[in-house]
Amino acid sequence: MKTKFYFPLLLFPFVIYSQSGNELLKKVQEKFKSVDNFSALFNQTIYDENGKASVKMNGTFSYKRKNKFIVEMKNSAIVSNSETIWNYDKKLKRVIVSNFSDDPTSFSFERYIFDYPSLCRVKNTAAQNSEEQILELIPKNDNLDFKSVKIWLNKNYMITKMEIVDLGDVKYSFQLSDIKENQEISDSKFTFYPPKGIEIIDLR
Repeated sequence: MKTKFYFPLLLFPFVIYSQSGNELLKKVQEKFKSVDNFSALFNQTIYDENGKASVKMNGTFSYKRKNKFIVEMKNSAIVSNSETIWNYDKKLKRVIVSNFSDDPTSFSFERYIFDYPSLCRVKNTAAQNSEEQILELIPKNDNLDFKSVKIWLNKNYMITKMEIVDLGDVKYSFQLSDIKENQEISDSKFTFYPPKGIEIIDLR
């Protein structure tokens, strides 16, 4: 099974009334436009179709608009400059290079926030007056590669958790903590420069 890496956004003043899904989505979109980048700690769990946790990962995550990201884990790293993705296995001393559009580990906040909602039913599934908001996207047809997406937001509208259920009922749960916005992150950091002596497999 190819491991998809889903990651996951961002901020707003909390309102005590229950917002509709479209109202909540609009605020997330507005905030996302105002944030250039963020970094965080992450924990990811992948559950199989029977609900059993099959994969667990954790590490650090940095994201910059237009699909630039860095996922750093103990034994591996994934780096994207929005056009190319480098999957680096530290133990095997090997890096696989592929196009962003072709790589199963590619992730785009822009797709989930700006592109997919028009193809989905959008709901706020949190309880009324709850400080925690939950934005849910359910595709209107079978054209997308997921059955549902849920995005948890705290009272400041910061994303703290994201769950994606794919077409095979595999669930990807991704949690963020210690989020820092608009850090000084150079674009050059989103290009991977292979260390000497490692194997390079270029699939582009």
